[in-house]
Amino acid sequence: MAVEETTIQTSTLDFEAIRAGDGDRVALLLHGFPDDARTFVPLMERLADEGYTAVAPYMRGYGGTETPPLDTSNYSVFSLGQDLIALLDALEAEDALVVGHDWGATAVTAVSAMNPSAVGECVTMAVPPNTIEVFNEYPSQAMRSWYMTFFQIPGLAEETLRRDDFALVERLWDLWSPNWDYPDTRIEEVKETFRAEDTVEAALLYYRALFEDALSVPADSMRVQGIEVPTLLVGGRNDGCITPRAFEDCEDCYEGRFELEMVGGAGHFMHAEKPDFVADAVLKFTEG
Repeated sequence: MAVEETTIQTSTLDFEAIRAGDGDRVALLLHGFPDDARTFVPLMERLADEGYTAVAPYMRGYGGTETPPLDTSNYSVFSLGQDLIALLDALEAEDALVVGHDWGATAVTAVSAMNPSAVGECVTMAVPPNTIEVFNEYPSQAMRSWYMTFFQIPGLAEETLRRDDFALVERLWDLWSPNWDYPDTRIEEVKETFRAEDTVEAALLYYRALFEDALSVPADSMRVQGIEVPTLLVGGRNDGCITPRAFEDCEDCYEGRFELEMVGGAGHFMHAEKPDFVADAVLKFTEG
């Protein structure tokens, strides 16, 4: 199934995107860091073969997608959630399957918790719903998330991310998915996305906005609970970014149908490392 480039004009921003299939049901897929929309090509092709119209936008500030003013207020989780809803509106999608990885998963979780009628079924990958609580419950997570603290340093973080042709991107992929022999073409696509003007600045603002929000309110107020949207949560057993233990008690966050799939032999980018396994899990969940 061919994957085509497109632009989606929404009420918030204009999004560069890729698209596969022309089925009756929309699947919207949101990527994370450091990554881009093409991370989902194998899953999109499978979804298209099963009768979906699969659409994966470049997130706000990434690549050719419109970049809002470079201020943390424009890169909050709330803003990402607004983008998700605006994209579904622009696609005239009802009862959509929404898939998110990393930051995309955070956006999907936020919408499913606060505006459940906007989505049909959700698949969240690599990031558990109560991200902030993970740091309190698993002190070792702070070591894994050293990069998030480093990204709070304006100027130095941007310079370091760009240094040596984005060597840090490769370093993070190696740390987070230690058994993945990723193709050179795939890492080059991501580097090309980050070469776009202001993509580095925008991507780092996601983390700065998160820190601002997390430090301004009690941790309990950011707890996610009572999600009624049917949700498949996918984790990698070898994830070097998020401790797999963080997924153990996630069912407490859900009141609706919930399934947890831990992918053996895969790390943070499990959907790219084990594409057939993950696609099978997603399609089985949507049939259930």
